[in-house]
Amino acid sequence: MRTGLLQLLSDGIPFKKLTVDELARAAGLSRTAFYFYFPGKEQALMSAAREVTDELYARADTWWHGDGPPEELVRTALEGILQVYVEHAALLRTAVEVTAYSAEFEAFYKELVDRFVRATSDHLRRERDRGRLREPVDCDVAAEGLVWMAERCNHMLIKQGRSPREVVDGLTTVWVHALYPDDVVGTA
Repeated sequence: MRTGLLQLLSDGIPFKKLTVDELARAAGLSRTAFYFYFPGKEQALMSAAREVTDELYARADTWWHGDGPPEELVRTALEGILQVYVEHAALLRTAVEVTAYSAEFEAFYKELVDRFVRATSDHLRRERDRGRLREPVDCDVAAEGLVWMAERCNHMLIKQGRSPREVVDGLTTVWVHALYPDDVVGTA
């Protein structure tokens, strides 16, 4: 389903104008089979967004559970995340678009992002307990701000013509210097 949906969205067809028939055809399904798997097209989008989110989560985990200097771990995670954003830009842009007119999808999308916020907050607590963070850092507030910042930057800066390198460099600088004292940045 994701491949067919991604192709339709990459062709520039607005999600609101996509029909179930078009989605089913792109996925190689009959209309009946589509409805066997999904109650509607928003649920098909949710399924595809969950799959992409799993990829994003795996990339972010290189920071949360990696071993090495904070700057390297943050950069590696952000590079991986941005690579997934670029690969699935049409789908992720559509997910953001649908949050504007579907309360159900908005709640779903917020829960996807909250998964990253919780994992980041947990990681920041571990870093704080190891004495590696700047003090004082409210781990929950910092995690929420950083995750939403990355989500928006990955959408907007690429859309506005920034190169992936510029986006990763900018986010890495902000994240690392907001969280880690200078004497911790280059150490494992």
